[in-house]
Amino acid sequence: MNVRLLALGDVPPRLAETVLAELPRPYVGGEIGRLAVSLERCYDRTRAQVDAACLIEQVPQPEPGWLLLGLTGVDLFMPALTYVFGISHLGGRRGIVSWFRLHPDGKGPDAASVLVRRITTEVVHESGHAMGLVHCVVPDCAMHRSLWPEGVDLKRPDYCPACLATLNASL
Repeated sequence: MNVRLLALGDVPPRLAETVLAELPRPYVGGEIGRLAVSLERCYDRTRAQVDAACLIEQVPQPEPGWLLLGLTGVDLFMPALTYVFGISHLGGRRGIVSWFRLHPDGKGPDAASVLVRRITTEVVHESGHAMGLVHCVVPDCAMHRSLWPEGVDLKRPDYCPACLATLNASL
């Protein structure tokens, strides 16, 4: 499965390239692009956040053999949740990941690598949903649910054997 990472707004230099290079199998290649979206249309002034469900509707349907994933730095929410790290259409081969709440505390020398690992793990997570995977009970699987940034640190940016088998069977 090819992955196209789409910048939704400003993306730090080399972030998309780094994340794309670290994606596990069955993601075999991809490319980087940009997507002009209307954040204002999805912005909730009361919450001062962007509605993730509204924003994902601006990501186009991917062509066969591709998965489209938007990368953004805006604060996303869903009505029942305070915030989300991302959203995907289950099995729809498209999604969004936000790094807004994934920044580590502090500014130590490892802060940049922690952020990139968290973003990569969430890209793998949302890609899994976009390919039809649901949340996993294995604590270190990328498909395990994370409710806070430190929870992302407990996961690997890869799938457990059961999730990988399910994903491979769907391809």
